[in-house]
Amino acid sequence: MQPDQLTPQKITAVREQVRTLGLHPVSVSYHVDYVYDDYLFQLSQEAIRLTPEFGTNLFVFSGPPQRTGTREEWREMVQRTKVLARLAEVYRVVLAEEFEPGFVVGSTAATLRLMQEVASPALMVNLDLGHVFLCDPDPLAAIYRIGHFAVHCHIENMAAGVHDHLLPQEGDIDLLKYLEALDDVGYDGPLSLDLYKYDYEAVAPAAIACLRGWLDKIESRRM
Repeated sequence: MQPDQLTPQKITAVREQVRTLGLHPVSVSYHVDYVYDDYLFQLSQEAIRLTPEFGTNLFVFSGPPQRTGTREEWREMVQRTKVLARLAEVYRVVLAEEFEPGFVVGSTAATLRLMQEVASPALMVNLDLGHVFLCDPDPLAAIYRIGHFAVHCHIENMAAGVHDHLLPQEGDIDLLKYLEALDDVGYDGPLSLDLYKYDYEAVAPAAIACLRGWLDKIESRRM
């Protein structure tokens, strides 16, 4: 989303194109540094207000890379996220926080702490499986801890120790085990391929076939 460039006409055009393609809106995303940048903080609030205009109430966001690691930085992250969460409550939008390697919120533990301190029903989790792999010492245990709060899930693979989004059928993550853990905690939300460096149309057939194969195995496991 680019809230500073949106007009009612552009929003209408997006909605009409989505309908033409036979798609169903699931989420919008706006990843900016709303903690250190006042203008981006204002735009984040505008993005939340606009989210329902796209036919969804799910807003995926993150925050800034860590600069100081101080209490003051964390306090500002909490206070500004509280503002976003209160606004989301008014507009009936669900905020899905995505932790990132090296960010102020950069792990499962930090995400759970943020949720506790913000204390808003509007603040939930976008669980990026590659980020769990990179940031948490026990990724599967982390999924079991935080999966109950997940409303959206990014999926990709990663090489060990490298923040580089790879196709799900590549890399060092055993994604089937991660998906099984999500299933164990009752997650039934969207799985969004987060492959921004690729041509989505080119890689989608093989990537989606891979995901569906894993999901079929999980379905078989239930029987």
